[in-house]
Amino acid sequence: MVAAVPAGDRLAQALYRDLTADVAADEAAAPGRPACPASSIPGDIRHPDHTHRHRRTVQQKGTSMKRQRGTLLSAALACALLLSLLTAAPATAAPSPAQQWAQVQQLVGAIKGRWTTEAYTNAVSRTMPDTALLGNGDIGVTSAGGPGYKTFYVSKGDFWTGNPGPSLVALGAVTITPTTGTGSSNLALGAAATASSSHSGFPPGRAVSGQWGPGYEGWVSEVGRPQSITLDLGSARTFSRYILRHDAAARPAETANNTRNFTLASSPDGSSWTTADTVTNNTANVTDRTLASVTARYVRLNITEPTQGTTADSLNNPRARIGQFELYGSGGPAQPSGPFTEEQNILKGDVDTSMTIGGTPVSMRTWVAANDGLVVTRIQSLGSATVRLQAQTSTGSPDPRSGFTSTSGVSGTTVWATRQTASGSRWVSRASLATRVIGGSLAGAPTASGAAGKIVFDLPPGQTVSIVTGVAGGGQNPADPAPAARSLADAQSAGSVDSLYNAHVEWWKQYWLKSYVDLDDDTLERFYYGSLYLIGSASRAGRTAPGLYGVWATTDFPQFNGDMHLNYNWMANFYGVYSSNRPELALPYYDLVQAYLPEARRRAREDLNRVKPDYIGSRFPSGGLPGGVLFPVGIAPFGATADDNYHQQVGNSLFTVTQYIAYYDHTQDRAFLSGKAYPFMKEVATFFRHYLEWDGTRHRLWTGPHEGTWGRNSSADVGMLRHLLTSLVNASVELNVDAGERATWQGILQALPPIPTTTYNGQTVYALADPGTISGGDTRAIRPGDNTVNLEFVHPGESLGINSPQADRQRAIATLDAMNSWGQDNSFPKVFTQAARVGYPAQSLIDRLKGQITARSAPNLRVTDPNHGLEKAGAIEAVNSMLLQSDGGVLRLFPVWPAAKNASFVKLRAKNGLVVSSARSGGQVSYLDITSDAGRTVRVGNPWPGRTVVVTRAGGGTVGHTVSGDVITFATQAGSTYTVAPV
Repeated sequence: MVAAVPAGDRLAQALYRDLTADVAADEAAAPGRPACPASSIPGDIRHPDHTHRHRRTVQQKGTSMKRQRGTLLSAALACALLLSLLTAAPATAAPSPAQQWAQVQQLVGAIKGRWTTEAYTNAVSRTMPDTALLGNGDIGVTSAGGPGYKTFYVSKGDFWTGNPGPSLVALGAVTITPTTGTGSSNLALGAAATASSSHSGFPPGRAVSGQWGPGYEGWVSEVGRPQSITLDLGSARTFSRYILRHDAAARPAETANNTRNFTLASSPDGSSWTTADTVTNNTANVTDRTLASVTARYVRLNITEPTQGTTADSLNNPRARIGQFELYGSGGPAQPSGPFTEEQNILKGDVDTSMTIGGTPVSMRTWVAANDGLVVTRIQSLGSATVRLQAQTSTGSPDPRSGFTSTSGVSGTTVWATRQTASGSRWVSRASLATRVIGGSLAGAPTASGAAGKIVFDLPPGQTVSIVTGVAGGGQNPADPAPAARSLADAQSAGSVDSLYNAHVEWWKQYWLKSYVDLDDDTLERFYYGSLYLIGSASRAGRTAPGLYGVWATTDFPQFNGDMHLNYNWMANFYGVYSSNRPELALPYYDLVQAYLPEARRRAREDLNRVKPDYIGSRFPSGGLPGGVLFPVGIAPFGATADDNYHQQVGNSLFTVTQYIAYYDHTQDRAFLSGKAYPFMKEVATFFRHYLEWDGTRHRLWTGPHEGTWGRNSSADVGMLRHLLTSLVNASVELNVDAGERATWQGILQALPPIPTTTYNGQTVYALADPGTISGGDTRAIRPGDNTVNLEFVHPGESLGINSPQADRQRAIATLDAMNSWGQDNSFPKVFTQAARVGYPAQSLIDRLKGQITARSAPNLRVTDPNHGLEKAGAIEAVNSMLLQSDGGVLRLFPVWPAAKNASFVKLRAKNGLVVSSARSGGQVSYLDITSDAGRTVRVGNPWPGRTVVVTRAGGGTVGHTVSGDVITFATQAGSTYTVAPV
């Protein structure tokens, strides 16, 4: 029997009550099995260290125990494990490697995206999808589908069109549909669709995307009548039913836009047409019509009256609007006959799906190989009869760009499809998907036509098949990538897939072990680990850097072309990777910038006049400078320009260089400093050495604080330039080069203007630029509610920090309160970090951050707004800055963390190449470990103020140290770990 639990912790009591019945059942089934002795129950399980985290772990473990009772865990073992959790002692030292992995599994394993319907809302998105996501830094996979079928959109991070302008574009999809069981699959799904005309944002492919749902608009024509939409099914197909989902089916208020008069026609060749059905005076939201059997390759909807004409707009501006165009054989749409669940398992990088397909319950596990271009879906039948399924691999997009071409074919038992971007003055890209089925049995030979290849196979009850898809190509002007994609797929076997999966799981294990935090807070941890998952999926060394929306392209028309916006958005992707001890995730960033440098140099010499012709022309008659670099707002891979505007700003290079500095500061990688960072830092500094004005006392910097404005001494630019010059002087000393240049840089630094301030509601606050100098639209020196540009000198500018004078920090706090921009769309990846860096009241900061996370989180753990994407992950840095900051060479532990809130972190990375672990419980720091990668001197604020400390080196005894102003200072050896503890 389970002994009684004393009054105290309600959660533990409930868990014990739940386990009591299980233990009793086990004891009845196996008399004599050891029970949990009463003496082992703690007298008071509300131990001082039984924090929210501790109780939550008990709850999670208890739930797991109950699920496994009678299979993997006996009730007695469950009881013992529960007691070990309840009686665990507070941490007094860094956890061992085994303990670290156990803690990571508890922390990260509990965080999952979860869906219980097959709506797949916002799978096709011009920003980032809201469905389950997978990625390996090169390949992106987006979960989609519909009732009774499954689709995975596959994209590639280097598959960019160059013509007419650079843009990330969609590649294709793998779709699994039933061919037997109840109902039939939608024959129009993914068909090549063309139309008489289309609104630019709603091309005909949207009507056959399968993404229809509440609020969805499919194909929308231009104004006018008649209109038509034509489907190429790829081969002759037989159908006897069609469904049209009109505008009001998804948007109930839009009944005036329902299609009124139309005919359905079919053709074997696209030339001769036969009318199959005629509808007049329709008012229904959905047309569902059964026909005599029709066999055709081409199907056309001819619309003579696209609207009801019951409102002025529908009468005067008639547009055809078809949300979804569906075709079926006998039986109509396949419907699931059982429950549906899908989980995004971030611990292992899997998408796990339970659904019914073809009347058979199945479980699916989908993943992307860690280091190979391979996507795998394993399907296990949970049914009692064989089900026949079809795997279709296709290339294209729901909204295809003109000029793209697709081909497909069959090679043995492998089908393949290739997509090629439009030709023009820039590069052409090609990418291929190749799919084969391992296991089960093929039902006939695979086929291919148009843009798709298809494999039909039987899945017997209880058996498992693996659908493996090789992905190849991308980049500039590659050779035909189909052979490489086929080779990837053909090389796989059941054994190799198992090995690749084990390597995939191991990659994610090592990723999570790089660092982790325990925040005593479910909401913060869900955001934190979800964001680390997204950036870890989107960016890998040696791959093309992810732009605004990562590697997930489900459309040919992403907003802003999915480019690399340089006035903060792109670099925000990487804000949190350095302190999270994952600096390697930023390496693709530098590769992409380096490729653009020749063009940036040309622009500084030849294109500067475009920034602001009247100002530049008066100062630089040649229209440029003799050296330096100038970046437009949007760049793309391969040295291309995606957004050729400047918005009257010259500071894009300053935003860009902050990440070079951050990488070196945190890693102390001298090869990176000498080979990439220092040369680029010099070029940026050269630009501003020529560009700055001199008024006889100070330098002045004219630029656009906000896009399209103009002002003197923009706070962001001045702060980032100060950070650059300080870092440049230090780097020159470190590398022992350019000694003669240091005085010039130091002189500019010393003569830079102060960060501008203004008065708002009687308080002095930081301004966008010098008050009274701003022109162009909104001329206010501070814009409450807007983007916190006026605090970017704090971060990423690093010109004001936690160790700065209290008066300066208080002014920044007053600015944050005056701005009140916690919910502003652009501010999320910056404002919370800016607040942490200046010591904003901790609990208030956490509450504000949690409020935004709660209001804006999508099911796949990303933070949403209408325009932004991966950059939201940059707020990881805010959380890390609450736990650990390195400012002015001094480390501070838990600098912005509520005194009553427990927390711990393992292996966060600080400046000077220091890797730090610590924990705080009951307001007291329990341990501090520091590993020194580069052998730099450590200066750390005493975690035990006023107390004497001892510093020891692992395996090396006591280390001498000094204490001044309660800052502990000691020398280190590269690669050694040091423990600081109170005496």
